[in-house]
Amino acid sequence: MSANKVTTPEEAVAGIPDGATIALGGVHSHNGPMALVNALIRRGVKDLELIPTPSAGPPVDMLIAAGCVRRLHVSYVGLEFLGMAPNYRRAAESRSIEIVEADEAYIVYGFRAGASRLPFLPLPALYEGTDLPKVNKDIRSTTDPYTGKTVTTIPALRADYGLFHAQVTDRKGNTQIFGQRRFEDVMAKACEHVIISSDEILDEYAPAPDPRLVSIPGAIVDSVAHAPYGSHPLSSPGHYAYDREQLVEYRDLAAQDRTKEYLEKYVFSVNDHQEYLDKLGARRLLGLQQTFR
Repeated sequence: MSANKVTTPEEAVAGIPDGATIALGGVHSHNGPMALVNALIRRGVKDLELIPTPSAGPPVDMLIAAGCVRRLHVSYVGLEFLGMAPNYRRAAESRSIEIVEADEAYIVYGFRAGASRLPFLPLPALYEGTDLPKVNKDIRSTTDPYTGKTVTTIPALRADYGLFHAQVTDRKGNTQIFGQRRFEDVMAKACEHVIISSDEILDEYAPAPDPRLVSIPGAIVDSVAHAPYGSHPLSSPGHYAYDREQLVEYRDLAAQDRTKEYLEKYVFSVNDHQEYLDKLGARRLLGLQQTFR
């Protein structure tokens, strides 16, 4: 029998040190590991290197605003239907953090190489019509030894820790991520340690998850943080919608360079995720389930 890996968001991230490289799951306003991100911010972790999915959103912007980020691999960071990500934009323009210019192919194939323990992956001459290799010197060209043609090489991306949000996980860490399947499974395999926040934890006597529905196998998961509404104010497919009111509040404060007020209200004024839920209240949270339906 495998050990019970269930813990709290706060305990799950307690061992992440300053300077760690972190892969972040979630896309746009959906499935972001917000309970884990809030716990990291409360700890005051610094100098993180972030490698998010190609369509990153509020978790990255918040970590930048909290002063946690030193380096960011970025294809896109935004607030989706609410426009640009203000803190990311300010940091990029002021060069207060290091930006690794990337695109979707760079992130996806970089993680694929990392997951396969390969030094790089070759692609067709993908960037001949762009300036991306001029600003990202890790994108290089070489000769295919089999055809003699020029190919582009993408270096492996690996992370010390991967933070992902799921809808259902069992006590052994077998993780089910609902909604559109992206490539969290590949990202997780490119991480030394994998931490899951999960809305639900299967009872130990429940039938084991169908392996065909498992996004990330428990064998590579270190800990599972039981975090109902752990993606709030983002959505969790099949469970609850995004909290538009709170996202607009975040956008408006961030646009005025007042994100510290948001962090004080929703992150620092509580000690843990349970107090965060208490602060929001059952009526508001249950309303998001009704909105989803």
